[in-house]
Amino acid sequence: MPKADYGRDLFKQVQELMLKCDNLSHEMKESKKGYEQRIEVLEDKVEHLEKENQKLKDENDRLKKQLNNNSDNSSKPPSSDIKKNIPNNREKTSKKAGGQKGHKGYHLSKKMVEEKIEKGEFERKIINVGKVTEEYKSKYILDLRVKVIAKEYRFYKDENGKYNIPKEFQTDVQYGEELKTMCTVLNTEGIVALDRLTNFVSCISHGGIELSKGSIVNFMNELNRKGQYIIEKIKEKLLNKEKMHTDGTSGRCENKNVCIRTHSTDDLTLFVPTYGKGKKYIEETGILNKFMGLLIHDHETVMYNYGTEHAECNVHILRYLKGCNENTGNKWATKMRSLLSELNEYRKRLKGKEIEKIDKEKIERYSKRYDEIIEEGYKENKKIKSKYIRQDEQKLLNRLKKYKENHLKFLYDFNVPFDNNLAERDLRNFKIKLKVSGRFNSMEGMKVYSNIRSIIVTFKKQGKNFYEAINNIYKNIPVSI
Repeated sequence: MPKADYGRDLFKQVQELMLKCDNLSHEMKESKKGYEQRIEVLEDKVEHLEKENQKLKDENDRLKKQLNNNSDNSSKPPSSDIKKNIPNNREKTSKKAGGQKGHKGYHLSKKMVEEKIEKGEFERKIINVGKVTEEYKSKYILDLRVKVIAKEYRFYKDENGKYNIPKEFQTDVQYGEELKTMCTVLNTEGIVALDRLTNFVSCISHGGIELSKGSIVNFMNELNRKGQYIIEKIKEKLLNKEKMHTDGTSGRCENKNVCIRTHSTDDLTLFVPTYGKGKKYIEETGILNKFMGLLIHDHETVMYNYGTEHAECNVHILRYLKGCNENTGNKWATKMRSLLSELNEYRKRLKGKEIEKIDKEKIERYSKRYDEIIEEGYKENKKIKSKYIRQDEQKLLNRLKKYKENHLKFLYDFNVPFDNNLAERDLRNFKIKLKVSGRFNSMEGMKVYSNIRSIIVTFKKQGKNFYEAINNIYKNIPVSI
């Protein structure tokens, strides 16, 4: 082969090789670019999945905490608890079971019975057993007898030949005060439903009185109307108190969410239903926005718009601390729970010895310990992996730090209670009522029920016979509180 042809052929081969190299280089670049894009997509997917996984973890923690919450470690009501084979979940105390030392017992006595017979309060009925002689031993059985009394009022003409018949005698036959009082008390204090109440009256009267549900509603409306002066007096006295407990419970009325709020002291109670718990509805009642004293509540932040001082319920805090420890395992919550409980017991012991205050140095020491536990809590909180549980615990720590003075106020002033149990006890009847019936039919009926409950609870607190008081209100006899 000539050298020239050989050179051209070699050059051609080199060109072909260079072209192949260029093609391979281009393919490699394209492949690399494709791989880089796929890696980028996969990285985005991994990042997305990591975020999704964290969300699922947080949701799992939230649901786990929600499932673990009960009336013992949160503000949930006992009715929502999952039934367990535990006879009693109350905290153990040093008190023995049964009646406590100093508790005044009550028993029937023959002397008491005979005194009431002499006063005419009891009717005596003698039943002879055996042959009657001058010597005998007497024993008493106390019982009740229900019978229908038909009181006939006869009106005669006056000197002008007219019958002066009062307005209350509009019909020829109507119901008396004793029946009205019994029905009202059974419905509001006994929480007996109207249909069961009408049946009960029919049974005890042996079919003599067949009430309608509307009649009982009219009884209660009458009492509400006649007892308005007592409601106004309760409101007036509440506003002059130095301290007041308040709490609200939710219910249903007229297919709307409503709130029944209690305003409570040791000797007074006023229930007011509203269409909501907010500031607007609170101020419509004209009570809390006019009150100028210490308010005790369950950390309803709206309450800080009213009153001059505040104390928060520590029983709620003890529950939250228990739940916090169960969900996180952090020791600070147990320490704070022990501190508050021990301080409460310490104050009780001092009050039992008629000591009215704690030394200033001791209070400062307790206050410092409170702060130390909070700081421990913040350090432990940073180690929690779950975002949801970490934030939830942080809220509790922030609350305890910000409202420290209100949580420890019971140490500085022995007249300030450790908890808000007074308001919660007052609301218990409503909680049971709503649980049994589910709702009130109208806001007007709810107001009537609330006013009657206010009268009953107030008289009970004052140690007065509320049945007799209601009877007197029906009879237009003035009743004082």
